[in-house]
Amino acid sequence: MRYTLLSMLCHVRETEITDSPVELFIQLVQKINTRAETKVEGEFNKELKRVRGKGGILLRLAEAPVAEPGGTVRKVICPVAGESMLKALAAEAAANEARYRARSVPAWGRRTPRGSSASTPSASWNS
Repeated sequence: MRYTLLSMLCHVRETEITDSPVELFIQLVQKINTRAETKVEGEFNKELKRVRGKGGILLRLAEAPVAEPGGTVRKVICPVAGESMLKALAAEAAANEARYRARSVPAWGRRTPRGSSASTPSASWNS
């Protein structure tokens, strides 16, 4: 009876000893992931706020064609924001899109955002 109880105690203690470091490691990885996500989201938010009053400008740009659906772009949209502001918005959007694509390229063998596996090596590895 003693040996049975002793073996049960040893088994329970062994699982506690091995499970505790694993749980700590999982918590550490989750903290690192959370910090990384927060940092990346913060950088994206900073990049999106470069043009002052962008939200109001985009709202007026959306409302202008609705108010005058038969008008041309020059007569309806350009007076609302101005050609230089439209160029600045377009340049910022293009830069943000390029940065987003550069950051969201999945590592080889990891899952892509769409859920498909990126199991083939990149083109530079094939040559």
